[in-house]
Amino acid sequence: MGKLILTAETVLPVSSKPLKNASVLISDGRIREVGKSAALRKRYKGVNETDLGKGILLPGFVNAHTHLELGWMFKRLRSFRGFTGWLGQVIKEKRAGVADCEIVESVEEGIKANIRSGVTTVGEISSYGGIDKPLLKSSGLRTVLFREILDSNEGEADFSSLEKGALFEERLFPHSPYSCSPGVLKKALRFHRKNGVPLGIHLAESADEIKFVRGEENNLEKKIFPLIYKTPFKKPSADTPVTYLRKAGLLDGVRITLVHMVQVSGEEARELRELDAAIVLCPRSNFFLQVGAPPVREYAKFNRLGIGTDGLSSNYNLDYFEEMRFLHLLMSQSEGRRAAYLTVYAATLGGAGALYLEDKTGSIEPGKEADLIFLNNGGGSGDPYLSVISSTAWNVGMVMVRGEIIRTGNDTHPNI
Repeated sequence: MGKLILTAETVLPVSSKPLKNASVLISDGRIREVGKSAALRKRYKGVNETDLGKGILLPGFVNAHTHLELGWMFKRLRSFRGFTGWLGQVIKEKRAGVADCEIVESVEEGIKANIRSGVTTVGEISSYGGIDKPLLKSSGLRTVLFREILDSNEGEADFSSLEKGALFEERLFPHSPYSCSPGVLKKALRFHRKNGVPLGIHLAESADEIKFVRGEENNLEKKIFPLIYKTPFKKPSADTPVTYLRKAGLLDGVRITLVHMVQVSGEEARELRELDAAIVLCPRSNFFLQVGAPPVREYAKFNRLGIGTDGLSSNYNLDYFEEMRFLHLLMSQSEGRRAAYLTVYAATLGGAGALYLEDKTGSIEPGKEADLIFLNNGGGSGDPYLSVISSTAWNVGMVMVRGEIIRTGNDTHPNI
């Protein structure tokens, strides 16, 4: 792969201040230099240059938590009351069955939706035996495929054959404290200690989860356990889901991506920040499922803070710009004008950190892999970060992953 210079009216490195009339030198899939266009042209005479024009060149977005394989469920969902009402529907629909071709179509459409939205990295949850795996491997996207583990499938889970490549890697994802017994959590922890592969888990999503870890009467054991032929199990006593995870050994000194994190106190959030915890927020999903809003005032201070669209089983669409705008509204209440930067940070470098990929992607700086997007006209605001948030998929003029362009205009990767 030869050298290439990408030039734009504005370059938004995220890890440093915005640059006007700037360029990025790329070779062998990596960013080699960032600076003023005139200086790079002079230094690298003869290198092919693509002038992207008026707009913003920035790191590709990180959709740090999604369920592309569940896209088919959107058409089947009916009105529900509360989190457990929704979860009960999901369980019944999955048990009713779905054709493999519908899952394939869901993943393919989900990949397209993400690329259209400027996403270059996805954290996908896989629960159908890897049907989504070949589709994501050929998509051109950087992918972390989390194999979902529950008590019901733990015996079938292969803890020894996780794949890792240049753009694709597999990890384990114990579903949640209420669907994984302490024994399953310990097994995942042993694997993590032995292999160093990060984990992921849904945590502190609903009020019923708090009641569950406290040993109080709750709708998870009352309404959900009978649906999955599960009986209440012996577990550590804890006041909160975060404390429960700590007692299970999956918090201190463990690289684990914590998803949702709605039912968390300010004090707990501050303690998690001291641990450099990795958190992914899915704010539209939280409102869709009627579980409330995460404490973004505290999370705004985190280094490893990402954004996820969740899946079409718990969201209206997979539009990443809409997800950013929703988080921006929440953050604006406490962060004011900084909310725009913090939102873009969470969509890029923070999201990369939440997946423990910050050494590879998430910012425009020498040594990082060239995961870049260009927004035509960039939303039109004088603030480049607000311009990014106010953009739409129509503004996405280019998507590049590891130096390979997978979308220009309305064209996407040929394998999609």
